Amino acid sequence: IISSSNYLPLLHSCLSAVSAPATLLLTSLSVLLIRRVVRKYRKRVCRLDRMASSKLQAFWNHPAGPKTIHFWAPTFKWGISIANVADFAKPHEKISYPQQVVIACTGIIWSRYSMVITPRNWNLFSVSVAMSGTGLYQLSRKMRKDYFSGAEKEAAAASLELEV
Repeated sequence: IISSSNYLPLLHSCLSAVSAPATLLLTSLSVLLIRRVVRKYRKRVCRLDRMASSKLQAFWNHPAGPKTIHFWAPTFKWGISIANVADFAKPHEKISYPQQVVIACTGIIWSRYSMVITPRNWNLFSVSVAMSGTGLYQLSRKMRKDYFSGAEKEAAAASLELEV
């Protein structure tokens, strides 16, 4: 559940460079805004609680269901995998080794973690497997073009020199 107490330390560190009265005013306004957003969120969740059918109740009330961050974080993480799939059309020169290594490692680490935690988070597992798969595929594309296609060209050039 979202609470305004989670945001106060972050807000305080951001506003530490501002004068004390301005900081107090901005902190008060921010807390009021956060409380308002939380109230609206809870009201909508309560409304959806009543609307969910009995078949959806198990999913809706699951510890990794739509009421929690454990559902929404992996759901939005799909954007990274979709963007990486869209990058399949990019030429290999524009693929970044560090970026793809991070995507692949993140996918591998989090897919393992999603099966260790309780309850198991299948949404996190599936997006992590997709991330590691797309990252490894992009790395293999880049390495094939950078290292192996050059060796083939050199071998072809050497064979041409031998024939001449």
